[in-house]
Amino acid sequence: RLEIMVKYFLYSDEQIKEKNKVLAQTGKKFEPGFVTIGNRREKFTQISDKPTMQRFVDTRIVASGEENNFTYSMPKSVSKRG
Repeated sequence: RLEIMVKYFLYSDEQIKEKNKVLAQTGKKFEPGFVTIGNRREKFTQISDKPTMQRFVDTRIVASGEENNFTYSMPKSVSKRG
């Protein structure tokens, strides 16, 4: 029997703040990814096998299901423009 692996697309403002604090030292900033759900795009900061992130209490699930059922772009670090 094939086991279905559910993935959770998670979003956390606190995670963005923490990543940007670290990246600021390198002249970069964190940009969340986007997942398409129906006709709308939602920001996400992490894909996980679990529906929560212990370090970030503001975590919310923006989408869940089999990863290959979603169209998405991964979060990334980009250079700040001066």
